[in-house]
Amino acid sequence: MDGTSVVPVKAGGKIIQQADILLVQPNEDVAFNWREALLDFGMTKVRVAASRAETLEAVSVAAPSCIVMALPALEEAFALMEALSRGGGDQIRDVPVLLVAEQPSRAAELMATHAGFEAVLTGPVSPRQIYRRAASLIQRARLSARTQKVAN
Repeated sequence: MDGTSVVPVKAGGKIIQQADILLVQPNEDVAFNWREALLDFGMTKVRVAASRAETLEAVSVAAPSCIVMALPALEEAFALMEALSRGGGDQIRDVPVLLVAEQPSRAAELMATHAGFEAVLTGPVSPRQIYRRAASLIQRARLSARTQKVAN
């Protein structure tokens, strides 16, 4: 699956300029459906990684605007988050990471927050929910980056 498709940037009255989502989803069918939906909703680019190695490779090529991580086991997600923290360097330090978890629990949400995830969606989730949360995280990250530039 190549995630290089680009679509118009206006969706639902909101403009998301140059939003590059890295979707980490090992199920090829789910990844394809979510990717197509996110592009239809207005994300300008959605890349897909099915494994830890593919994720680290994709991040090393180009830092995304947001990473959406939907792995079957929370332990895998936490391990990948740690690997990204160690190996991602400065280029992904400010990239928000959204965890999509099939096991809804308050403890999992707290653990995810402590592990460095910006937000958690608990399943089942729709592509529209992912779109809205990812767009919100991207907007917040961009605002924070602008604020930091002005402060320096």
